Amino acid sequence: MKNQVKKAVKKQKSVWTPAERAAWRLPEKVTVSQWADANRVLPSDTAEPGPYRTSRTPYMREPMNAFCDSEIELIDIMSGAQIGKSSAIQNMVGYAIDQDPGPAMYVVPRDDDIVYASQKVFKPMIESSEALKNHTTGSPRDLQTEFFSFDRMTLYFASAGSPAEMAQKAIKYLFFDEPDKYPPFAGKEANPISLGVKRTTTFWDRKIVKVCTPTTKDGYINSSYVKSNMQEYYIPCPKCGEYQIWKFIQLRVPPKMHDPDEIRKKKDVWYECETCGYKIREEIKEQLVAAGKWVPAGQTIDANGNISGTPKRSKRHSGFHITSLVSPWKDWAEIMAEWFEANTEEEMAKGALLDFNNSVLGKPFEETGKKLKAKEVKKLLGSFSKGTVPGDCLLLVAGADYHKSRARGIVRIDYEVRGFGYGMKNWVIKTGSISSFEKLDEEVLLEPFPWADGTDNETKPWLAVTLMFIDSGYEPDDVYDYCRQRPRLTIPTKGMPGPLLRPIAASELETATEKRLSAHKRARYRGMQLLTIDTYYFKNQVTSWAEARVDENGKVIAGPLTQFYNEIPGYYFTEFTNEHLVKVHSSRGVAKWLWKPVTTGAPTHSLDTAVLCAAAGYYKGIHYLRRPGEKKKQAAVAAVMQQRLSSRRRGPRRPAGDAFLDDMPEL
Repeated sequence: MKNQVKKAVKKQKSVWTPAERAAWRLPEKVTVSQWADANRVLPSDTAEPGPYRTSRTPYMREPMNAFCDSEIELIDIMSGAQIGKSSAIQNMVGYAIDQDPGPAMYVVPRDDDIVYASQKVFKPMIESSEALKNHTTGSPRDLQTEFFSFDRMTLYFASAGSPAEMAQKAIKYLFFDEPDKYPPFAGKEANPISLGVKRTTTFWDRKIVKVCTPTTKDGYINSSYVKSNMQEYYIPCPKCGEYQIWKFIQLRVPPKMHDPDEIRKKKDVWYECETCGYKIREEIKEQLVAAGKWVPAGQTIDANGNISGTPKRSKRHSGFHITSLVSPWKDWAEIMAEWFEANTEEEMAKGALLDFNNSVLGKPFEETGKKLKAKEVKKLLGSFSKGTVPGDCLLLVAGADYHKSRARGIVRIDYEVRGFGYGMKNWVIKTGSISSFEKLDEEVLLEPFPWADGTDNETKPWLAVTLMFIDSGYEPDDVYDYCRQRPRLTIPTKGMPGPLLRPIAASELETATEKRLSAHKRARYRGMQLLTIDTYYFKNQVTSWAEARVDENGKVIAGPLTQFYNEIPGYYFTEFTNEHLVKVHSSRGVAKWLWKPVTTGAPTHSLDTAVLCAAAGYYKGIHYLRRPGEKKKQAAVAAVMQQRLSSRRRGPRRPAGDAFLDDMPEL
């Protein structure tokens, strides 16, 4: 019986063709970097033609080898230019063709890029490598423009702007080249990244690779990288041995050497160790870079190169970020020269600083607008104490942010009392953090606030809070119950990150159903309202109040409108200034400005309470506060303007002769 089985097996083997045997052959136990060193040959039109050497870009060894790690599914490489990332993704494609075949797709930004990628990059790569050439049949149809046919797999080339090229193809290996240059939408279906990923769902061992120089924080590569294990490349100092990420801020030139041409000529540039201050010269850069190590977020590395700690995320999604400071083709003198060139007024207008940030530092650029500095806002302290009201104040309002404390996990209410006077002048009277609505009543609503100059209540009545807005984002029912017991004095709100059509919009929370009300009163009663606040509008307002007003020449024409009580804690200003305006682009490519945190995760409660106070003041009509006699003056001006408008409607005035030319407005 055993002899019959052996004969049957021997007979079965004899009928298999060489191609069938090759199809069932297991991959060799080699990594992508080892395969590239043995089989990859760079063509003559590259910077360094000849056999590929991973030792030239040792920092790319681990990103490439992640492709053959069974635990890793998603790979992101976010870096500066001239770093070797293009060769890395090409090596991954070559490894798949030769060692572990499966249907693959290579996605480029535009239709025109397909021809360049297939015929100018991958076709020469295949023809110059015997290992890859052996997988072609020799037919001229093997290496067509839009797909390459091999003995065991097909490599497709697709454009991010053509969804039809991505549809109806099952893909095991998906390569995204420069995804930040992709269009926001491929037709009307979805973004090109999502379309491509859907094609890989049938393969349990799929690999999705993104390689890109970043553009903005909302770009595809950065948005994906921040979801990965976020690995950075640490390099040791030759003196103290401490490992560190090389940062552009540590590059140094001699004092007063700011001329780009002089920097290029003298090449007197060094890297200063963050720990010991040692001057690292570029002559030993290659040796130090080779000793570097990749460290995921959440872990640390000591002077002996030992990595410890718990990674922030699993390596299933491995992300790698590195700057051009480590590149063998980008010397430090050239980087410093480009920096000084990019910071000239002319080059900044052309976007050179943005390009430097992307292509050299490998960092996404975030275009920011208004941004306050805490140390500048701290200068706005007034001469009045906490809980007292300056004499010019006419109206008091309050804002309360009801939320859960991140640190202690308990309910917390941050509040602020702000006063308003003529000309939008305002004062922060009182701030604090409490744990209950009962204490909020005691701190804000129950007692009026005395005058800062000591005037008694009989001589000049003290001011009390006339309206308080309470944010209802956390446990809204609790806020509604509290406000329902204090009608017209407290109103629940919710913030929307605008810009909206109106700064404040009202919606009804309940209707009058009480039988005690007459039909007439029931018809007029609308119940408690919930106010939607345009946070974009009011953040612009409260931050502008804390800034000096300047004319078009930068000359200060009026000081800030806001003053803070003298004992206000320092953390208030840190929270108040922890948001800035940032330009973001929607999925359809439309740009708009939004308020975003300067430091992600840091609190912004003081800014939130200031916004609620500004909204409450708007609701109470602070824009219409006028000094005595000012209303008559404005009414007279309005009457004159109305008269001029009426005369224009009747027709233009045409003096005799050429005198009408003097009446024409200047353009």
